[in-house]
Amino acid sequence: MTSPSFDKDTPQGGQPHGQQQPYGQPYGQPHGLPHGQQGPGPAPYGGGFGGPSPYGGGAPAGRRPGTVTAAAVIGIVWGGLGTLFGLLALGVAFAISGLLGLVLLLSTALSVGLLVGGISVLNGRPPKLLLVISYVAIAINVISLVVSLASSGGSAFNGVLGFILPGIVIALLVQPASKQYFAARGQSY
Repeated sequence: MTSPSFDKDTPQGGQPHGQQQPYGQPYGQPHGLPHGQQGPGPAPYGGGFGGPSPYGGGAPAGRRPGTVTAAAVIGIVWGGLGTLFGLLALGVAFAISGLLGLVLLLSTALSVGLLVGGISVLNGRPPKLLLVISYVAIAINVISLVVSLASSGGSAFNGVLGFILPGIVIALLVQPASKQYFAARGQSY
């Protein structure tokens, strides 16, 4: 019985035109090799027995860990959304109040910084910009929260997302895997 092939260059059954798998030979083994020995070329599924696992267990040298990727993606998404909405609201904010316009301009500049910092981390540059912008965003959110609570008795939940997402970015970038990745590249932060 043959199994279906998803390769457009091989006929149904998975074997190239005119070749049949010998009887008793395990499917996918090259002709003439005893069972268990690898032929030339890349080994399937991460190297076979004793090779690196395809399911993790340590990132190879030079491979970006998931913590760094996640921090960069959060920075890009949060920065992109903040930039978009900040630019849309800037005209209205300056028409209402000059102070409100300046605060929104500062917030938009921070969003652009998060966006640029996330992109630079994905491009293999040091995470200094992303970290500094995340710390500044947390500090500005603390000041904003204190002013909001003092002036209008606003809710403590105002701007909570402004603490959480930059905090997650910082937490991801200070993980040992992230530090080892940047140290192996000769980058410090």
